[in-house]
Amino acid sequence: MSIDFLEVLLVDDDISLHEIITKTLDGLKISNKEVKILHAHSALEAKELIEKNSDIAISFIDVSMETVDAGLKLVNYIRHTLHNENMRIIIIDSEESPIPADEILEHYDINDYRDRVCIESQRLFNTIRVAVKQYQQFKDIQDNRAQMYKKMTTNKISGLPNRMKLAENVGTVGKKSLILLNIDDFSVINNHNGFEFGNKVLNAFAEFLENRYGKDAQIFHLEADIFAMLYLQENTSSIEEKIIKIKDDIYYNLFVINNISMHLTATLGIVINDYGNILQKAEFAFKEARLHGKNSVQKYSDDLNILRTIHANSLWTGRIRNALEHKKVLAYFQPIKNIRTGEIEKYETLVRLEYKGKIYTPYHFLDAARYSGQLFEIFKVMFDAACSNASTSNYNFTINVSDYDLKYPKFFKTVQQILQKYQIETKRICFEILENNSISEHTEIQKILHKLHDLGCKLAIDDFGAECSNFGQLNNLKIDFIKIDGSFIKNIVENKSSQIVAQTILDFAHKKGIPVIAEYVCSKEVYEYVKKMGVDYAQGYIISEPKISI
Repeated sequence: MSIDFLEVLLVDDDISLHEIITKTLDGLKISNKEVKILHAHSALEAKELIEKNSDIAISFIDVSMETVDAGLKLVNYIRHTLHNENMRIIIIDSEESPIPADEILEHYDINDYRDRVCIESQRLFNTIRVAVKQYQQFKDIQDNRAQMYKKMTTNKISGLPNRMKLAENVGTVGKKSLILLNIDDFSVINNHNGFEFGNKVLNAFAEFLENRYGKDAQIFHLEADIFAMLYLQENTSSIEEKIIKIKDDIYYNLFVINNISMHLTATLGIVINDYGNILQKAEFAFKEARLHGKNSVQKYSDDLNILRTIHANSLWTGRIRNALEHKKVLAYFQPIKNIRTGEIEKYETLVRLEYKGKIYTPYHFLDAARYSGQLFEIFKVMFDAACSNASTSNYNFTINVSDYDLKYPKFFKTVQQILQKYQIETKRICFEILENNSISEHTEIQKILHKLHDLGCKLAIDDFGAECSNFGQLNNLKIDFIKIDGSFIKNIVENKSSQIVAQTILDFAHKKGIPVIAEYVCSKEVYEYVKKMGVDYAQGYIISEPKISI
């Protein structure tokens, strides 16, 4: 907090020195701030003043007061107990001190050593000015670090601590209980009302959790519509009672956003009084809860099906690593047909993994790749394969890219290097954006996507109409293609709802001048239906299944 004065502390048992300093510094201003002198006549008195005044810029400390080394012990108290690194400490030479000056300078964290002649003379002004400048520099550095840390550990929508901060807090010693809360049908709220309204819902939910439970639990906003509540060690039955109450409180609370009243429900994954990676355990419990439907709660235990998931992830982590090392992560290619011309125009690059002679789809190993940090390595293999095939053919190629890949520090540089390696036109490469979590509100990811587009590459939204994808993204991103989610295409002939959704997406996209791709075109009837609708491209088994070569 900004102050209108600079605090200077004088710690000395010589009363006459206090009088001299007060008179010398009377009315002094530095950087338009008045110098305010705080007086202490012993180390004990100084401790009390320092604890009450955290913004002291400079302390002049006598070595010998109530004891011959009282001043030096005060220095250690300031630096090592209070961990105050900003305060500039200047030791006043004391004739009574048995400790030589060079030993003090070597073994104590001080900034200067002055004799009494200097302190009592006009040279004191210069000493203070230099110390104040150093103090301000150190404080500015510390403030910048604090601001950067806060930015890194805060969710920008709600202002609550984020996943990084939660990971820090769960790593401390002791048993803890963790509740993950996922707002049910939040993607529907976004699709119907847009991101701005959705953000207001998130803020209302965050405020609800803070006001209702913030006194007992630490509240976090991890990402999108996922929140967390962290309890320190408590009685197990007490925690379980609270969880039941939380679920009911959410269910019965009336949220009012833009004069619209709504009720929300949440699916909960919980870990009670546990050690270890409780965040991952809570996430597995949450996945299990979703199998039971919305507004469900699942507690982590060793007999859950999720343990099989943990085991499978561990199993596949090693298999992925081995496959990457032995080039068994394979690129398969599925053609995308231009419905108007009837020609195959491009291919989607799809990942497969070979293990003991059997080919596995991403369903088996993609979650494990994300958890083990190997997802970007798989992307590199796929992107290299796409560019390699583009360099030896006239086809264009699309590659799936996730939020994980786009956030990877070396993503854009890697793309540039591989494009340079094969010397292909960038416009022949299209990145299909997979949205496990909505990316349209992630500023850094948007910057990367804009850079890819500026590079000449094309961008497509995959699985449009499902999960996080919605029309608002078309205003935030430079999109070249939209791929309607296959769940609306595979049964479009007989399902009226799928027809309405697909037609709405198609009409909106065409008004924006964006070509539309239908995936999961699995029969002649589906192909003829999407053709009649006016879809631009088709992809699916009726055209060709994915193959290892084109």
